[in-house]
Amino acid sequence: MKKIFKKLKGSGLLMFAILLACTLFGITGVEAVHAEGGAITWGEAVSLESAMSESPEIVLATIEKEVCVIRPHLTPLYTLGSQHAKVREAGSPFIEYDEIETLPLITTVATAFSTAALTQSPIDLANNDLVAVNQTLVFKGIPGYLEDGLTLDGGWFIGYIKDKDNTGKPIIVPVNGVKSGAVTNSIPALAATTVVVRGMRTGSEKQSRTAPISATPTKMKQYMQKGIFETEETTFFQYAQDGALVKWGKTEITDFAIFEHKQSCETDILLGKKRVIKTANIYNQNKVEDTYFQEGIWWQAGRDFSLPTAATREDLISMMKTIFTGNASSNMKILFAGADLLETINKVDYNQVIYPGKQGQVFGLDVQKIIYGQYTLLICDEPAFNDLAMTGNGIVIDTAYLKQYKHAWRSIPLDNLKNGQSDSQSQVFIDTFAYVLTNANAHTRLKLV
Repeated sequence: MKKIFKKLKGSGLLMFAILLACTLFGITGVEAVHAEGGAITWGEAVSLESAMSESPEIVLATIEKEVCVIRPHLTPLYTLGSQHAKVREAGSPFIEYDEIETLPLITTVATAFSTAALTQSPIDLANNDLVAVNQTLVFKGIPGYLEDGLTLDGGWFIGYIKDKDNTGKPIIVPVNGVKSGAVTNSIPALAATTVVVRGMRTGSEKQSRTAPISATPTKMKQYMQKGIFETEETTFFQYAQDGALVKWGKTEITDFAIFEHKQSCETDILLGKKRVIKTANIYNQNKVEDTYFQEGIWWQAGRDFSLPTAATREDLISMMKTIFTGNASSNMKILFAGADLLETINKVDYNQVIYPGKQGQVFGLDVQKIIYGQYTLLICDEPAFNDLAMTGNGIVIDTAYLKQYKHAWRSIPLDNLKNGQSDSQSQVFIDTFAYVLTNANAHTRLKLV
């Protein structure tokens, strides 16, 4: 009898016999019989709920082969440098470049001058070294006169530098001065802080020489920073990918690693400090070696502007003025902004003087625009500011003065099995580069206050 039972059990006939007996003896309704190898239910359709409860392994999920890679960060600074900056292949990690800035045209009166019927006098300026003998000076807001010294000529007073005194102050004679006492053409009263604009050097009829201009550029330095990262897959993992339901192999891992590298580079591109230090680590056999770090572009920008958190269109006009004027720069620049700065700019009530342009894509980046006169400011979200707790900050870059120095990107395959280290394959990537902002005043740091 035991042998017969075993045969029935093994063949599945046992379950058939039980079902037959239940039918003969009138067992009906929804009842389940649990036996070895599963559960049998009478009077009920096979449902997903019961299947998941009794045998979840028989239910297949819909498997998406593509892995969803969550990338809350884009890498706009890295993208701009790679795709638009003036790229120069460099051999040495030391970057040196010479830069000379044109002299500003504007200074101010440092010490007030009271009219005293003088036809010439030293005038103390905020920057006396800025002006030269034979140069004209326009004193903004100070009225000029016709030859009689009494009738306004509709312009501003102009002085002419005939010499400098022993303290370096320019000695000026009036071109269109005022009548004071018996003197028809004298120097008018000049208030402190009066704006003074430098004009051309003007020679007399027989004059053939003037003071030569001497200019020497300043040598600037930057270091190239060596970015390095590595991927590794074991042989077992590579075999297991053949026919795998989920697409996650060497290509996808490499893509993920490259993006992570670009994302982390944004920190150094923005806030790095130029240094060379001697240090060792476990991946260079603990040998003390020079390691170079680049200067971030945040520190290279030459201007600053503070924008109120409740900014008005007048504030934006002042911002655009600071960004675009007085620095011999381009009429189009790009702002990389933190979330709060971006929010403030978008809350402004624009009008026909300053207005938003159409959104679009420039330099491979999604941007919006602010237009003021002939000036266009492109605006791009920069997640790095948010990560660095600088959500109210931004940096305006004139791409005409952005340079990237780099070594060619290197990809080095490693057979760890052949090297006797591991049954795996590795890939090392080396990305060495540095960013340089020339013409510092063409670039501006922005901050909410």
